[in-house]
Amino acid sequence: MPEVEATAHTESVQGVPAPIQKLPTDVMQVSDTMILLTWIVFGVAAFCLHKLLWKPILHAVANREKSISDALDGAESARKEVFASQIRSREMIEKAAEESRTMAERAAREAEASVARADRDAKLVAQRRLEEAERAVAAEQRKAIEAVRLDAAMHLGETIENLLRQKLTDEQKRVYQADMLKEVRI
Repeated sequence: MPEVEATAHTESVQGVPAPIQKLPTDVMQVSDTMILLTWIVFGVAAFCLHKLLWKPILHAVANREKSISDALDGAESARKEVFASQIRSREMIEKAAEESRTMAERAAREAEASVARADRDAKLVAQRRLEEAERAVAAEQRKAIEAVRLDAAMHLGETIENLLRQKLTDEQKRVYQADMLKEVRI
């Protein structure tokens, strides 16, 4: 296309400086050279933007996507780990509860056995002490009987001696001795 010459007539506008008013009014002149230069500048600008901005931006976006993906994977693995930890803790709690129940039952059985053993031992000790007490009572009883016999023998001896001093008949002596023996009971 041939270059178009400016043929427009300009009118002066009040308040606008004169040098600005002298500028051509047809600023956008389209020509083949202008189109070619525009495409060259656009290509250079696109190439520079591609090399200097687009690749780093894509690289940063890719890194950000990778970090987000890694974070999501980490969160998922952490969620799985927490879930597994919760399951393990529940199992440990259940196991501890079962062990405590078992220990309580065993302690109750041992306590019953211990009480039964202590009861049996106490009964044996009480039986032995009772037997010892009965033997001691029997021994004391024999001693008392022996003491009473000795005392009775002494009284009897004294009585006989008194009788012998009193001149009693044999019949009177026997009656007197029988009366005395009736009084002494063992």
